[in-house]
Amino acid sequence: MSSAEPRAHGRPGRPVAGSDAAAPIRRLLRTRPAESVLHRALADTAYLFRGDDYPQRLAEAAAGTQVPVTTGRRIAVVGTRGGAGRSTVAALLARIYAAMRADTVAAVDLAPGAGTLALRLGVPHAPPLETAAARLQAEAPDSLHGLAALLTAAGPANLLVTGRRRPALNAVSGNPAPPTSAAWTPAGPLVPPVWTPGGPAPGSGAAGEEPGRNVPDGASRISRAISRYCPITLFDCGAGLTDPGVLWAVENSHAAVFVTPASVAGVEDALEYAAAWRRLPGISGVPLLILVAQPAPGGSFSASREAGRLRRAGIDAVHLGHDRHLAAGVEVRSSLLSRRTRLEAATVASRVLSAACAPETRPRAESATDRNMR
Repeated sequence: MSSAEPRAHGRPGRPVAGSDAAAPIRRLLRTRPAESVLHRALADTAYLFRGDDYPQRLAEAAAGTQVPVTTGRRIAVVGTRGGAGRSTVAALLARIYAAMRADTVAAVDLAPGAGTLALRLGVPHAPPLETAAARLQAEAPDSLHGLAALLTAAGPANLLVTGRRRPALNAVSGNPAPPTSAAWTPAGPLVPPVWTPGGPAPGSGAAGEEPGRNVPDGASRISRAISRYCPITLFDCGAGLTDPGVLWAVENSHAAVFVTPASVAGVEDALEYAAAWRRLPGISGVPLLILVAQPAPGGSFSASREAGRLRRAGIDAVHLGHDRHLAAGVEVRSSLLSRRTRLEAATVASRVLSAACAPETRPRAESATDRNMR
């Protein structure tokens, strides 16, 4: 039995009483600011006695989020490790773009069965991508209003979200089906082999044979429908780059953000994948921005310093420091972020959109049908 009452698509569902044991603690955590009351009071007092150029710096950092977007731009948020902050970054970018723009932004959860994007955006009971795709099969939207009816509005009306993906069930037992050799992608099942930094391109065959995705039109149609009415679409991808679903998302995106923790393993991942990114035909033309996230306050590694190391190695990298509000793992509210985090997040959002809007940026997987819809 579903844990949410029946509802119209495009509107957040209300949990049935007693069905969500975590709701009280989520309500508590989502109102906890990144900075304590005492810290803010002391900071406000200090600003009375000295000039504060923070509003100007924040406006300058966020200016890039308001650039005109004439055709739909898709941004894939990826990473090799669960818990690195991938969904947090996707939700944060979605919030910033929706807040700074008058047009509509979409955030699509592609994580296999355990995504938290809708939770981070305050609509945990949003219908999954599969539901939207099924309804789209029956009737294609002919307006933004029609598209909004397929998805869920998350706070501001100009932010549309898909919920946690529905796991495939065994036809006999009704239990989640065990993984098979055919991995799920938003465009349908795709049989491995899949890509690793030292391995061959996914789907590659004999020499001279072009790798292919064999995309069914159901999921590719919903991706095009979203891009038709939403100038910015964010894909929150599953952990790991060996999943064909992630590769599908990247190949169909105009920019990718690789989220990695400030740690030895995280920096090694960034170096390894950044080098391999340039060699893989399917994604080498997609701009890649490495985002080094600070998983905990203090520690031996600094996200800022590690991002600087990557830049000195010729890799485009930015950082996002630890934020107590973001670390709570619940709904992201921009007003509760620390001043430093707001500035860093605005800078990242501007950099990402600038890369996605570069004139030469075009997904390799973009078809003639995509271009004809513009």
